[in-house]
Amino acid sequence: MNHNIQYLFRTRLKLGFLLNAFYFLAGIVFLPFIMALFVPLVYKLLKDKVGWFAAAVAFFCFVLIATIIPKTYAGEVLSGNFSWIPGLSVNLAFYADGLSVLLGVIVSFIGILIFTYSNKYLSKDEDLVRYYEYLLVFMGSMLGVAFSDNLIQLFIFWELTSISSFMLIGYYRKTPESIYGATKALLITGGGGLFMFAGFMILFSVTGTYGISDMLTNPAVIDTVKNSPLFTVILIFILIGAFAKSAQGPFYIWLPNAMEAPTPVSAFLHSATMVKAGVFLVARMHPMFSGTTDWFVLVCGLGLVTMVGAGFLALRQNDLKGILAYSTISQLAYLMTMYGFTTAAEPGIGVSAATFHLLNHATFKACLFLLVGIIAHELHTRDIRKMGGLRKEMPITFILTIIAAAAMAGIPPLNGFLSKELFYESSLHMAEALGGGLAYIIPALAVVGGVFTFAYSFRLILKVFCGKRTTDPDVPQHVHDPSWILLGPAVLLAALIILIGLFPTPFIDYLVQPAINAILQDAPHLHAALWHGITWPFIMTLVTFALGILVYWKYDAIAAWQTQIREKHPKISINRVYNVLVNNAFDFGAELGGMLQKGPPIGYVKSLLIFSITLALIPVLYFLLLGKPIFPETLDFSAIASEVLVFILILLAAWGAASLPKYLSAIISLSACGFFVSLLYAYLKAPDLAMTQLCVETLSTIMFLVVIMKLKNKEAIRPEKTRFKLKNAIIAGACAFVLFMMLAGADLMAPFETFSHYFIENGIEMTAGRNIVNVIVVDFRGYDTIGEISVICIAALAVYNIIKSRTAKQESKPEEKK
Repeated sequence: MNHNIQYLFRTRLKLGFLLNAFYFLAGIVFLPFIMALFVPLVYKLLKDKVGWFAAAVAFFCFVLIATIIPKTYAGEVLSGNFSWIPGLSVNLAFYADGLSVLLGVIVSFIGILIFTYSNKYLSKDEDLVRYYEYLLVFMGSMLGVAFSDNLIQLFIFWELTSISSFMLIGYYRKTPESIYGATKALLITGGGGLFMFAGFMILFSVTGTYGISDMLTNPAVIDTVKNSPLFTVILIFILIGAFAKSAQGPFYIWLPNAMEAPTPVSAFLHSATMVKAGVFLVARMHPMFSGTTDWFVLVCGLGLVTMVGAGFLALRQNDLKGILAYSTISQLAYLMTMYGFTTAAEPGIGVSAATFHLLNHATFKACLFLLVGIIAHELHTRDIRKMGGLRKEMPITFILTIIAAAAMAGIPPLNGFLSKELFYESSLHMAEALGGGLAYIIPALAVVGGVFTFAYSFRLILKVFCGKRTTDPDVPQHVHDPSWILLGPAVLLAALIILIGLFPTPFIDYLVQPAINAILQDAPHLHAALWHGITWPFIMTLVTFALGILVYWKYDAIAAWQTQIREKHPKISINRVYNVLVNNAFDFGAELGGMLQKGPPIGYVKSLLIFSITLALIPVLYFLLLGKPIFPETLDFSAIASEVLVFILILLAAWGAASLPKYLSAIISLSACGFFVSLLYAYLKAPDLAMTQLCVETLSTIMFLVVIMKLKNKEAIRPEKTRFKLKNAIIAGACAFVLFMMLAGADLMAPFETFSHYFIENGIEMTAGRNIVNVIVVDFRGYDTIGEISVICIAALAVYNIIKSRTAKQESKPEEKK
């Protein structure tokens, strides 16, 4: 009996969990956003220890995601959705499979370490509230990307990562380099996101759904996409967004400049999480686009070029974070290349290797960034040329750096070695699948990328910790290992690097293999080991080590050659193209504006008048040619005395506003015109419009009078020449005539049925509201209202910034103020 009760309880608990999967996943995603709102309050209580609160939020998210791991291990999927905009097929939908759980684990776990590390890295004088708010928003955005099951929802979270990254890169708002790096990152990643959005729109036109799981789990939909004439266009647009986010190809230029962010930000965003969003999107879309030549050429081709190019450019860097930035670009290209390995017969050749490396790269690269932060924090410089001989003074940091850098270089028995072996194996498999011959360029380029990685990895170790101590006066002569709050996260990551290398099976079984199964149906089980015998991948590894030592021996000569080429040909630079396009945009805008907008405002009125007359004459000429009447026969010009009186009052008030010599009398006339219009609305039985007009006119009059009271000269400037007055009168009369013609001829166009009856018939039933105006504005046209509110908010922010900038300027120049 007790056994049956326990079984029934477990069954109901499991059923309840599945029924509430939407709320569970939504809670994981939105928890960081909600907690970000409480950071200012928590800061008042904890002060500079507020980072522990953020770490607790990340830990809670990690625990929640960890509870899903047993289900994804068993092959289950959690999903749920809420109808958001049903008319557009847009739902708030969440989906948890092995791939999303893998990214969620990486984001939340690294988040715990970064928040912990930041407690000691940032000083008490920093704006900690802003820092942790931005980081929590970013973490929530990345979790939203991981668990989204709707393309529109994915795009929203995608752009939120760009916005939060912009704010974090530009955290030091008074530093020009930070502003430049933040702007560059936002323009490139945000611009790429717009192309991705366009791709989503075209994909929707082909599939008829925004549901990601609906598309990827339906073979018929996948076949429809692959056979569509728009297939290549869709693929290119989506990949532009992915490449821009993951700094691939020509889009790589934003990532080195993003290193102006605080080091914990670089470790979190630009090594372990945000830059993997593009790789995640490629992995997520793999079932739909793989197995095609387009996918192989674009993903694998650009990945190979970026891998070799970024690895080569890393050899020239002297900034510690600069080296890691280019190494990140190269390592992400490893992932892209492996996900690009595909043929029609074997669509997922590199999926297993890439997914395993997705986990491994997060561990050793985040560890390296944290260690670089420690080194720069102690030496007050990131210039590797000013370093050396730190192994005795910072022994723990030295050992951790050896572990992380060796893992990146692919040295056994660390996890990076396992990834590199699988990469080499999949590159050989890809060459064989393509038929050999020239296809063996692929494994050759893979080795070249590994050689460059080996060289700059060991430069990090030898140049910083070995050799003699620098005598540079700007570098402290006495340094030491930092506190365990800074070392602890790096120690934990280094331990993971070793554990995954020595005992990869549990990590593969519970994290990597479910992610592989989410991408590739009927995927073979991944097996990784330190020794497989004398195989071709092992021989490629030995070649990598030998050539890596040779490149390191010629390291300075290669770097000098790169610098010499750059100095001789400064115009050959993607950064220069960016600067010309973006930094000179103001000059271009001024020149374009000068061509399109010349002269005083009267010139614009004339242009508008000519355009309006032309627009009005087109239908007039059309009806004259057809022999039809210009005005409808039903047009009635009759009016009763009260209507004529109101019209005359409006005309007199308008004439007074335009001709009275004093500002005060002109303003009163202008206000009277508005009040008479409100009277007309009341007469036409539109009390809501009359009330709105009264309120607006009253407020406008008060504002005008407040401004006029500050003016010394109360006389209005009026043109004196009769010719000028006549010209204005002609323009005003012509505008009135054009408007009259448009209104009078409205009935001559194709008849249309008014839809006011729809609001009246459905207002109460659909909205439970009895004020028809409020119902239309708030419910039926709610998005219009949101747009108007947004405009007001933007205008308010602009006014606020103008006021603040003037205040800051006055405070910075007290002598001028005096």
